[in-house]
Amino acid sequence: MTKRHRIPEVSSFFWAQEIGVSGLHVRKLMTMEKRVPLLSPVIQEILNSPNASEALKDAFFEMHPYDIYTICEDLADHEIAACVKALGNPLGIALFEEFEDERKTGIFNCFSKEWMADILEQMSHDERADFVKYLPAEKIEEILPLVARAERLDIRKLIQYHEGTAGSILTTDYASLPPEMTVKEAIERLKQQAFDRETIYYVYVVDSERRLLGFVSLRDLIISPSNKTIDDIMHRNVISAHVDDDKEEVARKLSDYDFLAIPIVDNERRLVGIVTVDDVVDVVMEETTEDFYKYGAAGEYIDYLRSNIFQMAQQRTMWLLILICVGFVTGWVIKHNSMKIEEVVALSFFIPLILGAGGNAGTQSSTIVIRELATGNIDIKDVLKVFQKEVSVGLFIGTIMGALAALGGIFMGKNPQLGITVGVSMLCSVILATTLGSFLPILFKRMNLDPALMSGPFITSIVDISSLLIYFKISTIILGL
Repeated sequence: MTKRHRIPEVSSFFWAQEIGVSGLHVRKLMTMEKRVPLLSPVIQEILNSPNASEALKDAFFEMHPYDIYTICEDLADHEIAACVKALGNPLGIALFEEFEDERKTGIFNCFSKEWMADILEQMSHDERADFVKYLPAEKIEEILPLVARAERLDIRKLIQYHEGTAGSILTTDYASLPPEMTVKEAIERLKQQAFDRETIYYVYVVDSERRLLGFVSLRDLIISPSNKTIDDIMHRNVISAHVDDDKEEVARKLSDYDFLAIPIVDNERRLVGIVTVDDVVDVVMEETTEDFYKYGAAGEYIDYLRSNIFQMAQQRTMWLLILICVGFVTGWVIKHNSMKIEEVVALSFFIPLILGAGGNAGTQSSTIVIRELATGNIDIKDVLKVFQKEVSVGLFIGTIMGALAALGGIFMGKNPQLGITVGVSMLCSVILATTLGSFLPILFKRMNLDPALMSGPFITSIVDISSLLIYFKISTIILGL
């Protein structure tokens, strides 16, 4: 277990000074444990000291922005803004970018207009575009005139792309070279570009109209003769994505080809930006979170700790009310067959068993199919193969479960016919459940809806109704009710 280093509550900054914590010791304490809220008083003391700016720079020197973020996240917005200003560019900007957009907005409002403009100028292009989209329109119009023209044009260009497309996650911080340049000249050019580019491992070759011709890697440039031209050494078979492609497709392509970045082009094959692997990680996490919430019928994602109980209740209530309405149908089926239950009371003993088995089997099937659709392993055209596979799986599982249910029915009901009824119903219910669990997500995909909407609770409710109808129909045939 990691030993916890506690900081005395009394005058923590001066305590730090007494033991020689100018920067190095503070950093050691900060990095001993990621979550160290007890260090917040140290930062507050530093902010109130005469040489706050220099003290903060010394304390955070060479620390990763995320580590600084974990220290500062419990501070007030105005205190974080003071830290950002003290650290300056690039460390202060990187710290600001670590916060979620909602928190960024509160911190941003603590700056003067001039500082707001400066922050926007210094932020990475993709982070900046996402943040600007989150700001109120009146705030954007108020600040943008103060931003440098080149940055202002870049912001307006990036925020016009539709949410969910490659354009919404691309950055224009890429390195590019003309084809006629020599390797020696290219390396010199890259030295100038490297300071403000997202990555220089891939360098894209473009013509005078910025049409994408090919790419070279940094490794290509280092090992190639200095008198060779970029045209001689570039790779012409470029894997790219269109600016209007779905961002999930871009993420999948980047993963399939194991790229660090992928170029994004428009209809004229002009290079408009790149999507890097860190953006893809964010996309995957975001989409996975959305799918989890949809599959659990829990609404849209909201920050759990920051949201209040009314927000959370509102998110969940709508879906639960829908499921209640579906539940009424289940109740109606049971009421409609109440005479059969009265004649053979033992039929009611096995309703939970039939419903539970069918619902679980359907949820398993839908979970697997939704995951396969999300990863691209199966598509709409594979519906027949999926159908055949799930029917076979359902038949195999249903036979085993049906045999066990039949034995239970005979033992509990002291009636072989009742046991057969329960066993056959179990078999049919499981086959139907696995089939529906696989077919309905594909149907939603075919209707251009998110397959994750066909969530576990919905599958369970649909299978419940279907299983009851099967159960009572089979009981009518076998028991003669």
